[in-house]
Amino acid sequence: MKIAPPTNKPQQFIGLFPLLILLAIPLLNMYSGAFYWPNSGDISAQRSFNSAVSISLFIGYFWFGFRYIHQNVASSLISLLVKKNQLGQFSVHRQRLTKVFHHQVVNSVIISCMSMVVLAFLGDISDEGYNIKSISYIASFVTFSLLTSLFLFQVRSNVTYLLKEVLPGTNKPSDYWASFSVITKLSLTNATIALGLLTVLPIFWFNVVVSSLEVVAVVSLSLLIVAYTFTPLLKFKAILKQQKTRALNEGHSEQSNHIDKNRPSRMARAPSEAFKNSDKLKTIVAVVLIPVSWGLVSMVETLI
Repeated sequence: MKIAPPTNKPQQFIGLFPLLILLAIPLLNMYSGAFYWPNSGDISAQRSFNSAVSISLFIGYFWFGFRYIHQNVASSLISLLVKKNQLGQFSVHRQRLTKVFHHQVVNSVIISCMSMVVLAFLGDISDEGYNIKSISYIASFVTFSLLTSLFLFQVRSNVTYLLKEVLPGTNKPSDYWASFSVITKLSLTNATIALGLLTVLPIFWFNVVVSSLEVVAVVSLSLLIVAYTFTPLLKFKAILKQQKTRALNEGHSEQSNHIDKNRPSRMARAPSEAFKNSDKLKTIVAVVLIPVSWGLVSMVETLI
């Protein structure tokens, strides 16, 4: 986990390493024989080809997501600590976040191993024997399972840490709400990145008839990802609404007690909206891209 404060030194392009991975995995699959254009009508070969392409894209996307999320976490952490005059605590929080990340890596390895056992039990690997092609499938699948679980852990854990460990202790109410907005924006950004995963799913069914059971599975998976990533945002919105109601009641109480209106209220006014219009627009675009991706895959099928 690389959470580092911004510097004036020229930084490496954030997507360079994910791009290299995205290029390396297809080359590995091509060498092993897992990545080749299937013959017309060969459904099994088509599904294998689709899986090889999709998993390669997923792994590259995961690495890009990790780097982007960690960069945003570092910026958000600095912003919160500056408002608390505790910028010197950055290294302490970075070590704690890194420790959490390492625990999540261990848990993700366990989950990927369990997935591997299930896959072997179903016979998808043992039927072909342990040749270079099957080993390539195993390596790609294990990596995919590990990064999927780790990505889902990271989408929420960093936001939870900032909310519970860094935000408390912010003295000035105005700074508190400014920090609250920073965490909310971070959570929305993470959720939007998670939505990007759903745009890759259609490639699994490229040039393959989608069964009704698979439709139910895809819809259920999509809803689970959306619910998992957007639940914190609903909580943030509920907190904001509660504080706005509290501030409104305080204002009514002050008026009823004939307190000087020119004197500032003890509670700073909460933001009027949980999200800016630009953030809402980004989320809408991310949602719209999901059906668009299915449409593009269907269009390519008709052209080939």
